[in-house]
Amino acid sequence: MRTGTSRGEESRKRRLCLPLSRKIRQCSKQQRAQRIVLLFAFLFLCILPVCSQYNKTGPREIWIDVEHVKRGSLIPVQFRNIAPSEVEACTWYVGERQVSKTKEITSFTPKEGDEEQFIRVEVAFTDGSICEDSFYYSILPVLYLESEMGYKDVYWQEGIYAQIRLAAGEGYLPTEAYEGGAFIHLRGNSTNELDKRPFKLKLDKKSDLLGMGKSKHWILLANAIDATLLRNRLMQEFARDIGADVWMDSKNVTLIYNGEYQGVYELCEQVRIDENRVDVYDWEEVCEQAARGIAGDLTEQGLATEEERPFLEKMIEADLTLDFSWMEEAAFTSDFLNDLNESTGRNLPVSYDLHKYIDMQKLPEAVGGVLMEMSQYHKNDASLKTNYDMPIYFNRPSQGATYRELLDYMREYLQTLEYAFHETDFTYHEDSPHYQMSDPGWYDQEKKMRLGVEYKPASFSAEEYDGLHYSELIDFDSLLINFLICEFSVNYDGMKNSVFFYKDVDGKLFIGPPWDYDWAWGNSYSDRTIQTWCTDIWQTTDEYFGRENYYQSVQWNRCLIRDPYFVARVYEKYWEIRETVIEEMVREGGLIDTYAAELKPAADANDARWGGSMGDYTGRKFNDSIADVKSFLKQRISWLDEQFASVETLCASLGYYQASDNLTVQKIDTASRRGMTRIQVSVELPECKEVAFQINGAYIRRSEVQNGIAELWVSNRELRTGKGELNAVQVRAVDKQGEYIRNSEGTVEGEYCNAVSNYGWFVWNP
Repeated sequence: MRTGTSRGEESRKRRLCLPLSRKIRQCSKQQRAQRIVLLFAFLFLCILPVCSQYNKTGPREIWIDVEHVKRGSLIPVQFRNIAPSEVEACTWYVGERQVSKTKEITSFTPKEGDEEQFIRVEVAFTDGSICEDSFYYSILPVLYLESEMGYKDVYWQEGIYAQIRLAAGEGYLPTEAYEGGAFIHLRGNSTNELDKRPFKLKLDKKSDLLGMGKSKHWILLANAIDATLLRNRLMQEFARDIGADVWMDSKNVTLIYNGEYQGVYELCEQVRIDENRVDVYDWEEVCEQAARGIAGDLTEQGLATEEERPFLEKMIEADLTLDFSWMEEAAFTSDFLNDLNESTGRNLPVSYDLHKYIDMQKLPEAVGGVLMEMSQYHKNDASLKTNYDMPIYFNRPSQGATYRELLDYMREYLQTLEYAFHETDFTYHEDSPHYQMSDPGWYDQEKKMRLGVEYKPASFSAEEYDGLHYSELIDFDSLLINFLICEFSVNYDGMKNSVFFYKDVDGKLFIGPPWDYDWAWGNSYSDRTIQTWCTDIWQTTDEYFGRENYYQSVQWNRCLIRDPYFVARVYEKYWEIRETVIEEMVREGGLIDTYAAELKPAADANDARWGGSMGDYTGRKFNDSIADVKSFLKQRISWLDEQFASVETLCASLGYYQASDNLTVQKIDTASRRGMTRIQVSVELPECKEVAFQINGAYIRRSEVQNGIAELWVSNRELRTGKGELNAVQVRAVDKQGEYIRNSEGTVEGEYCNAVSNYGWFVWNP
């Protein structure tokens, strides 16, 4: 058999190897002209970068193109005004380790294990001078922050200006990066005194950072007490996946502050009123509109320069938002402009009729457009504090308490809702006696309960809300989601701090968005004095979570679990998400495992920088903490599954609802009459003359007792008739005066009056 290369193959190879000039000569004149043009175009493109990079009149420059760094790919290096003959050596370093050295400027490809270190290129020249550049090579997006103030010197009260560059890196669009200015200041309550510091950012312009939606306002969570670095992010995504209307997106990033590595942070959306955050009417935008008009007039009248205009807008807007009392007459006097006149000798107008800048007739009624927060840290400025001492204040508008109409409306609305929670049938009644806490008492450590609480009658009237069930005042689904978040997380701050509420001008109140979960999922002090590590308790009812403040002992979830309808819906919601959202989070290879694997190199570097978590949580490391979270959740879910075995087991486990044997839901018939359902109750209480039937919360009807039986036919239109949907009926004994018959069990004078009652639940079947 013949082997080797055939003559045809040899001929083809020789043809391919012909000199370019000879190949051109062999072409036709037209082809030759085309090829010559292409040749010169090719040579021009090759020579142009060199020409543009070499200019003896300019300084030598070299830089790494960090926007195009990808794992396992060549790192582009750019230079300007450097001739190849001038280069003595090009040296690359990973950390302090030299990894390459050449006689010409070369790029570099990082290898496995090079992550989470500074990579530096140093170019030495024949004249002895050196140019260099470096960047931090991370598996995460890298946020570079440059400021004249040191990392440890940033204040809580006031912001400082800084330059920021967010290198989004692999997997993100160029538009999701950022380069520009920002004001930064310290944030947080208990965490802002720790060495790893949390920050608030206000960018110069609205930007879509890492695809989370455009905004100027962002948070850098340090997660200093959470060694997993993931609790907040995972809980936000849990809220999203179980149906929360609003939740805060976040992404882990690496922070380089003034050239120094500061570890892994969580770049997070700030809880605020914004089109891409809590999207309700924003009263502060009215201030912005008025400030823009006033500054524009001052500029057009020649009283201020164009350069001054942005500054004037900002300061006048700040004046307007500090005191909304101008809303009453649309008359505004600027303290800032007055001070400016005094300090500079100018004579700028300081008083304005805002009708010129705002169409006051088109403004909505002051019945919403608010974001509120409950927090023990704001007890003294809780302008919306309720009669059961819940410390609620305006988050935005930040000075909403100065807008008298808005303050009065929200105060009445919240108080009405609170009284509805505390009513026997969870419905606000104008003629019911209303109470307020007069003495918060104390928490007895030995008895593990609050003692000495006193109440007194309160003068309150809200006639327009008479007869409204709590579900007609606050979004019911948001209550369900909040309860499940509290119990799934066993969060120490649950229904105590960082609890948000929002209301638009044309709808109900919502509880949310959820926030602040670094104390959740078993994260406790080293001596376990914070009971977040307990897997077999209810966060809602355990007295440990009510010991700090009186208002925690009467928090809304404790009221809601007295309502069988709420309990039935919680049961339904739990099993809706149990085998999907919850299982996906904790299964082997699930969400926690996926995020932990992705984060591990960066988390290890963070542990090396800070020595693990800090404060009372000092020394915990990433790997062990991830394992602890998974172990905690598996035990927690196993316990929850047992409690959620049925509506009855759940109601009994929560323990707040006290049923009576004097009433029994005997029969529920959904089939004998078309379009109607019959509910039959047996009564063993002589003084009971009527039975009040409360079906799915808001629907209440009464029926007379005859021969020990009360019966009600209810239209199926009043029921939940979807496949598998639960309906709950609570029945209460009524005396001859038409009043609920009191049950001493479950009754706390001034807080809640329990009636002789019982309940049943059913799924409608046609």
